[in-house]
Amino acid sequence: MMERGLSDVIQRFLRRSLLIPLLVLAVLGTCGLVAWRIVQLKDEHRLISWSVDGYVSNFLGAADENLSLLAAVSGLIDAAAKKDVPVGVPLPYHRVFFIQPDRSTVAVYGRGMNWMTAGERATVSPPPTSYFSSTGYWPNYSVPYFRSDLNSVTVATMMPTRWGTVVGELDLGHVHRLIQAYFRKVPHRIIWIMDRYGNLIVHPDVRKVQEQENMAHEPLIARALAHPEGTTLLGSLSGTTVYGMSWRIEPWGWVILVAYPLGSAIYPIVMAAFCGFTLFFAFLRLVVWGLMRRLRKGVVGPVESLTRVVQRLAEGRGDAEEAWPQVQETFAELGIFAQRFREMSRAVQEREEALLLRQKALVSVQESLARSERRYREILESIDEAYFELDTQGVVTFHNSAFVRLFGLDPPPAHPFSLADMAGAETAEAMEAFFRDVAEGRSTGQLQVLAFHDVHGSAKTVEISAQPMHGDDKKVVGIRVMARDITARIEAEKKAKELERIVSHAQKMESLGTLASGIAHEFNNLLQAMTGYVELLARHTEADDRKRRWIVRVQEATDRGAELVRRMLTFARQDDANPEVVDINRLVHETLAFLRQNIPRRIYLEENLSENLPAVYADRLQLEQLLINLVVNARDAIGEDAEGSIRVTTAKATFLDGTQGVVLTVSDTGRGIPEAIQERIFDPFFTTKEPGKGTGLGLSTVYGVVKRLGGTVTFHSRPGQGTAFFVTLPVHASRTTDQAMVTAPSKASRPSKPADLNEIARTVLVVDDEKDILEHISEGLADEGFHVLTASSGEEALAVLQREAGGVHALILDENMPGMGGTACLTQVRRLYPTLPVILTSGEHSGLVSQQRAPSEHVAFLPKPYRLRDLMELLCGFGVA
Repeated sequence: MMERGLSDVIQRFLRRSLLIPLLVLAVLGTCGLVAWRIVQLKDEHRLISWSVDGYVSNFLGAADENLSLLAAVSGLIDAAAKKDVPVGVPLPYHRVFFIQPDRSTVAVYGRGMNWMTAGERATVSPPPTSYFSSTGYWPNYSVPYFRSDLNSVTVATMMPTRWGTVVGELDLGHVHRLIQAYFRKVPHRIIWIMDRYGNLIVHPDVRKVQEQENMAHEPLIARALAHPEGTTLLGSLSGTTVYGMSWRIEPWGWVILVAYPLGSAIYPIVMAAFCGFTLFFAFLRLVVWGLMRRLRKGVVGPVESLTRVVQRLAEGRGDAEEAWPQVQETFAELGIFAQRFREMSRAVQEREEALLLRQKALVSVQESLARSERRYREILESIDEAYFELDTQGVVTFHNSAFVRLFGLDPPPAHPFSLADMAGAETAEAMEAFFRDVAEGRSTGQLQVLAFHDVHGSAKTVEISAQPMHGDDKKVVGIRVMARDITARIEAEKKAKELERIVSHAQKMESLGTLASGIAHEFNNLLQAMTGYVELLARHTEADDRKRRWIVRVQEATDRGAELVRRMLTFARQDDANPEVVDINRLVHETLAFLRQNIPRRIYLEENLSENLPAVYADRLQLEQLLINLVVNARDAIGEDAEGSIRVTTAKATFLDGTQGVVLTVSDTGRGIPEAIQERIFDPFFTTKEPGKGTGLGLSTVYGVVKRLGGTVTFHSRPGQGTAFFVTLPVHASRTTDQAMVTAPSKASRPSKPADLNEIARTVLVVDDEKDILEHISEGLADEGFHVLTASSGEEALAVLQREAGGVHALILDENMPGMGGTACLTQVRRLYPTLPVILTSGEHSGLVSQQRAPSEHVAFLPKPYRLRDLMELLCGFGVA
């Protein structure tokens, strides 16, 4: 085996202990500088986004306030405009238009914010309505567009007035110039501003803004648009890897994108670190070279001389009295050492072998003990369970770090610590009995679950096992304990069970809602056929015929069936609604005044309404039905012959997210709800009432209405102690009409009569895939003197219209049919026959076409089941009858 010299050992030591750590430190330092630069970029991005957000928000807020002021005084502006009175008003707009409902412009502001004359108004036009979204929020903002006559990026703002609409065109040149000024200072920075759809508002490339380019196709932009509150972005943008963030400007929904090319940000730091560390290592190399040269001259040389002498003595080739080699005066001690070495070499040589053997044995034992102790400590410290030892008095004598974490003992207490300090009286007694049984051999130390608390008072559920410790005399000197914190597991199991119950109930209600919607559609078709044929039968039955009374009973039964279907659709969230701002206190007061006539006098109906209650935005009839159902259920729970009370209260509420709400409580002193059926009370058709006294749709309807309004319904009940239902509803926000809640009229949307009908037309095409409906509608219209054509699909209807070549004067079209379907057929009819009156029917009560098309498009919606007189009213409205 080749031995290394002292120089090699020193060089190897310097490489391992100095060079490699310094290299690692250099890499870590470079990474730290890069991370510091990224954090710095993030702070810069947040500061820029916050500044731009503040500027834009102040700018748009001021514009909204001025536009609201103009809308408030719109009557005065109307009068001034008609007199061509110039009035100067400073506004942040290019132009402001005051538009009447017929789209005629009443007044216009110019760039100088003065009234334009009639001749000047004729040369300008307001932005088209297609630029505005149809969300229904006011003010309503358009997509950004570039107006060449104004040579500026523009966003229009629309707001309703008492007599029409005011539209202002905002000049975004201020924002663009602000960003351009920042670009000149920081040329690599990327700052874009887009609307909620990705249309550019501010961009360094003015051409893209002028062309209204949409950037939503960029993956990074798509992520920014999808995030509701802004997020950190890392990825490719227009072929460049960037790091940035997005920021939302609320409530306008604009998105600020602030980014920086990642290469431009990191490359200077990496190059600077590389150059710095290169110079440092070059200097270090020079220092090490000088040090090694001094070591070789002053240390290595003399030690090599001593080594050669010792080697000769070890090999027996030298004499102990041999003179020591000549060394520098600095190392005279080496000569003394050599002389002493010759004196003791003989004695050392005699005992060397014995000492060597003893030393090897001792080293082996010590290493074994050290390894064992180290392994024991590592095992104890690596396990998650707390390990500790107790003496016979219950005092902790040894523990691992998991024990400290379990009880929050940081730092560990200096005084003797007992588990009784972390347990209540009951737990301490149970623990003492358990340890006593383990010590006396009556227990094997199996797992026990006990309740503790840490030094901060937080409850802990701990699972422990124990084994006795024995001394040299075999007596028990203490207890070894393993403890595991299962608090999180117990809580997780509770939450999992509760979540499983909630998800199961939600899935069941969703499935029942879907089933109810499908059944209601089919029932409406059946009821339509029954209603039609009964109506035809009534028409052909004399008034004094006894069968007339039977027909009336059948009609009443079909009406009740239609009402039942409507309630099923309400549960399924498919029924129509007419939302409005509702004073909940007034609704409760008026509804209870009506219900007192139907509540037995032995039952006291009480109302307790909070003052200054905010309004809710909902369908008034649905809220009345909700309250009626709850009060009637309370009445039935008390019983008609029993005494009791029903109490209706209202109060304010605050949701978890900080928003406000209203709580409607209906409580009674009835018999309560048995625990066995409490999970089923909201199921459709589930009832405990006798046959004929309830449909089982009361509480399911309540559940459907509340969920549609975004609220919650809960209850508290104990058998024999009454029941209380708590309905929580969100309050009305500051808005005019929520487009998502607007549906078609409850019966039929009556269109205005077309202006181009000059004569009465009586040829009607009826399209429906139900043969029975086709037959009774055709016969009913024929009785009214119409010439009726029929078709069973959209394709067949188009063929009939083409064959008749304009001879059809009205079209009755079913919305849901196999094949093309009613909606697609209507699109084709509108393309080929734009003025043909169309009555769209549906068994789903969705009213989608009625919502999407105006009466001027000659389209009306008639939900099934309907009467022939309803159909005749619509035909009269079209001028066909």
